[in-house]
Amino acid sequence: LDPWMKVLDPRAYDTAAARHEQTIGSILLRHVQRMLLIQTLFALLIYLFLSNSIVTNVFSANPHSNNMKASVFIALTLDGFIAGKDGSVDFLNDYQSSASKEDGDMGFSNFLNSVDLLVFGRKTWDQVISFGVDVWPYGDRKVWIWSRNPSDVHIPECIAKQAKAICASPPDIMKLAGDEGYQHAYIDGGTTIHEFLQHGYIQELILTRVPLLLGSGVPLFSSNTNKLPLEHLVTRSYSNGLVQSHYRVVKES
Repeated sequence: LDPWMKVLDPRAYDTAAARHEQTIGSILLRHVQRMLLIQTLFALLIYLFLSNSIVTNVFSANPHSNNMKASVFIALTLDGFIAGKDGSVDFLNDYQSSASKEDGDMGFSNFLNSVDLLVFGRKTWDQVISFGVDVWPYGDRKVWIWSRNPSDVHIPECIAKQAKAICASPPDIMKLAGDEGYQHAYIDGGTTIHEFLQHGYIQELILTRVPLLLGSGVPLFSSNTNKLPLEHLVTRSYSNGLVQSHYRVVKES
């Protein structure tokens, strides 16, 4: 403002000064508003980023986020063994041969028809192929053999296209299976079942009790198995003395 204006025309000077103050005030107000808007947008971007990270972490930590299902179908003695000390399951032969026509295969075929992937432990795999591939009961389903040394696993040439050895953690195996489009995995083998149970990947267990006390052998459950509540779905008994119970794993909140 011209200082002479204050002398020559005080009223005009006061009016101009007031307008000048209003202009400066408006500029400051717009600046403050602009800074608040920038801060709000920045805070919103941080919130969206953190929210997306949380959702991603929740789903990645959820064992069943890819809708992959895993089940167990296995026979065990009354004292909890799935095989003898040498890994043999010869004790099952008498019961299988004595099953009636009505007993059939005690639900195994129906179960297998719901499965599109088999995950076997190394010892279970060796036992399976020892029976000979001419009695291979798994059709053309893919088989993954869980082993610390995949290169040492023997896979007969006739099933080499559908079977492979894999060394990975249960979470990685389940994620890979889900990514490849599998829906239902059949988990078999004492250690393999234990590890997948401990990681929370098994939803259902179909346990067939053999009326036999073996005394020693390969246990299905070990002393370090975590507490795991089960929901009983159904129990069936067969003419050869086998009793089969179907359980669903209850997820604790």
